[in-house]
Amino acid sequence: MNRTGLKFVELDLEHESALADYLAEFESEGESRVHGYFGKSDWSHAEIVDHLKAWSRGDRLAGFVPNSTRFLLVNDRIVGNYNFRHELSPELKQCGSHCGYSVRPSERCKGYGSLLLQDAKDFARERGLDRILVTCNAENIGSASVIERNGGVLENVALDPATNSSLRRYWIEL
Repeated sequence: MNRTGLKFVELDLEHESALADYLAEFESEGESRVHGYFGKSDWSHAEIVDHLKAWSRGDRLAGFVPNSTRFLLVNDRIVGNYNFRHELSPELKQCGSHCGYSVRPSERCKGYGSLLLQDAKDFARERGLDRILVTCNAENIGSASVIERNGGVLENVALDPATNSSLRRYWIEL
């Protein structure tokens, strides 16, 4: 992987076309969900930026915990994103995690997932955390490998009652 032109950013107004391109690739591949991204399809780009910044400050959470979303750009093209929850609610401790991430379909298996999780670990350290919980679907071997390469130690496999699917639950010591 070439690391030239690689940077992590919070979404801003200048990223409108890059975000549209990123989301369109998931849609064209038949993927209805971009893990770690919570913008609504009926929001304008300015509204998405505004909400992400508010949530990062702990504002307008509507029952959610404070969280920050960062995007991995390579030459100004979004190749991945992650959302980091600053804390865990009791529900997130059972069937969620500190961090969810995605890599655009055409850029998978190139090391970007590991870079996203490495940056999320740095983000957690900056907030004073000494460990983070990261989960993935039990059948998602690629994500499990990324988590394990980043120091994830499997605690257990649990049933997520919301989706009726099995989740691999990992703790990563920082």
